[in-house]
Amino acid sequence: MKTTEKNLIKLLLLISIIALFNGCVAKRANGTYKSTYSYHPYIKRNMGNRFFQPIQQSRQYNPNNSIQRLTKLALSQMGKEYKWGATGPYTFDCSGFTKFVYSQNKVTLPRVSKEQAKIGQFVSRQNLKKGDLVFFSTSKSSEVGHVGIYLGGDQFIHASSSKHRVVISSINSNYYSNHFKWGRRYFR
Repeated sequence: MKTTEKNLIKLLLLISIIALFNGCVAKRANGTYKSTYSYHPYIKRNMGNRFFQPIQQSRQYNPNNSIQRLTKLALSQMGKEYKWGATGPYTFDCSGFTKFVYSQNKVTLPRVSKEQAKIGQFVSRQNLKKGDLVFFSTSKSSEVGHVGIYLGGDQFIHASSSKHRVVISSINSNYYSNHFKWGRRYFR
């Protein structure tokens, strides 16, 4: 091997080590890195004081954007298989489905429908809005045993054990109308 090839290999090895080191450096609480070689796309350099400052976000929080993302993600799961105890992303049970969809929108829900029904803002059937969770009892019990995500127009999406997949159903159907308990809202 020629010396230029050896030098090139050494240089590439050195660059790889530096890149590896910078990729493994922990981030500080303010979003900067300890390494002077790092680059972060969400911060800008303040040359006068020699430190990094976060870029100010100009957009205000809009709950409608969250609800649109939530319903879009829920609808993208249509047809996925129902499996009791499954939390996604390929198979779901009812509360695993709602937990998965909400977690992708930075809302943490308890694992089971009975517990999900206890948190958030209570919503009556006539005041449901898109993105609310809707809760139902089962034919075996008057306690909450099923949950879905309200889509508007008396429709909700859920992982159905009877249909064996994620489907859209009507709250006005005989079964769901008779077993509806209440809704819960997590976005204001």
